[in-house]
Amino acid sequence: MEMYKWFKIWPNYLPYTIDYPELNISKMLEISSSLYSYRDAVIYYGNRIKYRDIGREIKNLSLFIKSKGIKKEDRVGIMMQNSPQFIISFFAIARSGATIVLMSPALDYNTASYILKETNLKMIITTSELSKIPEKLHEEFSIPVVCGSLSDYIRDPDIPVPEFIRSENPVVGIPWKEALKQREGEIEYSLKMEDEALIAYTSGTTGIPRGCVHTNRSVIANSIGASVWRRLTSSANELGAAPFFHVTGLAFSMLSPIYSGATVTILTRWNSEAAIQAIEKYKITHFVSVAPMIVDLLNQKELEKRDFSSMRFIGGGGAAMPKVLAERMEELFHIPFVEGYGMTEAMGQTHINPPEHRKLQCIGIPQFGYDAKIISTETGKVVKDETGEIVVSGPSLFKGYLNKPEDTEKAFVTINGRKFLRTGDIGYMDEDGSFFVVDRVKRMINRAGFKVWPAEIDSLMLRHPDILEVCTVGTPDPRVGEEVKAYIVLKNSGKDRNIKEMEIIAWAKENIGGYKYPHIIEYTDILPKTASGKVDWKKLQDKERKTLT
Repeated sequence: MEMYKWFKIWPNYLPYTIDYPELNISKMLEISSSLYSYRDAVIYYGNRIKYRDIGREIKNLSLFIKSKGIKKEDRVGIMMQNSPQFIISFFAIARSGATIVLMSPALDYNTASYILKETNLKMIITTSELSKIPEKLHEEFSIPVVCGSLSDYIRDPDIPVPEFIRSENPVVGIPWKEALKQREGEIEYSLKMEDEALIAYTSGTTGIPRGCVHTNRSVIANSIGASVWRRLTSSANELGAAPFFHVTGLAFSMLSPIYSGATVTILTRWNSEAAIQAIEKYKITHFVSVAPMIVDLLNQKELEKRDFSSMRFIGGGGAAMPKVLAERMEELFHIPFVEGYGMTEAMGQTHINPPEHRKLQCIGIPQFGYDAKIISTETGKVVKDETGEIVVSGPSLFKGYLNKPEDTEKAFVTINGRKFLRTGDIGYMDEDGSFFVVDRVKRMINRAGFKVWPAEIDSLMLRHPDILEVCTVGTPDPRVGEEVKAYIVLKNSGKDRNIKEMEIIAWAKENIGGYKYPHIIEYTDILPKTASGKVDWKKLQDKERKTLT
């Protein structure tokens, strides 16, 4: 076995690789339901749903899906926010032998219809607050729609419930309760690891969505890896706040705890007070977040009076976690903040920090069975002690982009006979084998021939005591080609002091210096976010380019 550089900081209680079981997605839930039938699978605003009960509803829904003539590898879409219905639908589709298609709750009609046509969807499962687009798709394409209401699973809530969950929205298509009626019968389904199991969509730099085709093997490998690395057991309770339709939330907040027979405490929409109360009331042990959640949580008052003693693991994924936020989380929870890194094409994480050797602003080391290298952005050759594009190889990589063979071919590079996925992220590896991301290849700002990496500037700007959020972009400039500009959301302290843009620029010049610091500042009340909670830098970058064309 090859001895990688990062093995010297590898957790001494973990093996270097995992022998993954011959398991499909459906069996993962069935095994947990059998072993832990008496345990809470889900807590939904106080409603505790046992593994045996969720297993029964999955069986009924899978038989309903099968009764509609849906065959193995037909595709069924899930268009939902985090909810018990999401988990039930996910495993029921897998149990029926069909392929799961993850659809963002924030999809516009044109993108949703594009996905429907590209995947040849046979059914969509949704909830009533999101039913307008599925209903329109049904009217145009005659696709069956199963629709539930989030309020169906609300029972005597003991933490704050979002108002939209309680509101009455019309149920379209086939009612959820009809689809879940008890049915007799069994389903014969394949246990093959290489069968198509899931399609998750990611947007390329053109904005055209690309479907990443995953197998049972890639989904299972990622789920087990997330569990083993975090020492997740059946006694754990995971805060399911990161969006399930996105691979970070799906792998860490849903699949990993279910594989372990643990409990998932679901928040349909992020609310910091609801999250804190959930941690206190339900004794949450594990929480993987995205940066906007942490910003919001840390903004709450009198946090030192709240009880976070149950927490055993906190981490971040999906986007780089600024160092200042991670440090404040560690002060609050008294445990290391563990950052990871992954891609939709890898079904989630490829790298994660060892808790005992965590480094902030670091994506960590390659996970079980993974290899990673740095290649030159100019020559494509492997480089050492230099910055370049990160490429990865491992057990959870996708088969390819749906119906896009040319894009699939471009996504990979072969090194010493092994296929590596090009991440599109620029980074470097240190002397311990830890990897650091500098920025996206496409996001780099070229200021007078010098490279500026916006993610680095974002992190540095957050050290300013009056800045709550920041997004750095390039703006066209006749003198230097691209100038460095920062969109900033101020804390109340900055607003109260009426701090001027030039004061921020002067601070940045002194603390960042050189050519890198933002020369232009624009205040905004809110930064645009993607459906998965990341700051949508593309939207702001496009705005700059359109403004000056």
